[in-house]
Amino acid sequence: MAEVTLGSGGTVAIPRDGEAVTAGWLSAVLGATHRDAGRVAEVAGEPVGAGVGLLGALHRLDLHWDDPAAGAPASLVVKLASPGAMSRTVGIDLGMYRNEVDFYLHLAADTVLAVGCHHAAMDDATGDFVLVLDDLSAAAVLDQIEGCPPDRAATVVAALAGHHATFWGGAGLEGHPWLRRVDDAAFVSALAGAFASAWPVVRERDGDLLPADVRDTGDRFPGLLPGLAADLAGEPSTLSHGDLRLDNMFFPEGGSLTLCDWQLVDRSRGGRDLAYFLSQSLIPAHRAEHERALLAEYRGRLADHGVDYPLGDAWRDYRVATLFSFAYPVVAGAGLDLDDRAARLARVILERSVAALVELGCLTLGDTR
Repeated sequence: MAEVTLGSGGTVAIPRDGEAVTAGWLSAVLGATHRDAGRVAEVAGEPVGAGVGLLGALHRLDLHWDDPAAGAPASLVVKLASPGAMSRTVGIDLGMYRNEVDFYLHLAADTVLAVGCHHAAMDDATGDFVLVLDDLSAAAVLDQIEGCPPDRAATVVAALAGHHATFWGGAGLEGHPWLRRVDDAAFVSALAGAFASAWPVVRERDGDLLPADVRDTGDRFPGLLPGLAADLAGEPSTLSHGDLRLDNMFFPEGGSLTLCDWQLVDRSRGGRDLAYFLSQSLIPAHRAEHERALLAEYRGRLADHGVDYPLGDAWRDYRVATLFSFAYPVVAGAGLDLDDRAARLARVILERSVAALVELGCLTLGDTR
């Protein structure tokens, strides 16, 4: 296993599975932030997030300290690379693992939406990575398959606008050369390749969900991606989460929205996150009924922070991003290692994505460039 140097000067390995996350390993990585608590005497872990996290392996840890001090965590979550070969390849090829590690190392502290992180490291040679994160299991979570209720969607949109406003126009992002734009050539090429590999399977297996014009768009979609990404990369850009879906959200009682899975974080226009969330986390009827009001809420919250996002620009970005987001259910549906729950989710978000594409008239957008 590769080793990384800690701020204390010591080194620790990057664990490849949950069994390698021992009490001694945790004592080493948590020592700088929880020195008064002594060493972790014992740790018990269990896998969590089956069918929710699609590109990583999550383990919840119960910690017992030699001399527990105030603030020492009783539980944490460790995130590792996926054990599945297909998912791991997608995570590496799309730069998702490196992206998330860099986010937690360099930008997570600048947004209230991020889960607290105690340790982040990656070995680029093997693709192994590790994140030690706060345990948010006490917070309310909602099932993306069931869909996000409109009142919760309003909460998400308000929090998203506050986050986007902080970084609007690239504020605070220039000193982070690792942070790619959504039209980064390597990313777009890898995404187009992943889509091209997965699309024939999805087209054949899920054809009952695909009208003829959607099948035609899917056939041409890899060639449309560079233009769609270029549109979404235009200024003013902001810090986009990139995977803003209900399964990645926590709603703490009395607290603010918290997001996990920052693997697709990038610089792009505000409509990117908004469209992906509304088109694939709300059932089609709720999305159709509430999307214009939620877009107005988003623009209003931005305006409260001094940001003007003209309606015409916002609506076009929303529709372009809805088409761009068609990549998600296709790559997830046939390009990843899925358990039963994840497979059901992939089919649900495909159905929702198709409904949005048709109802919003998105299918010809890529042809207008």
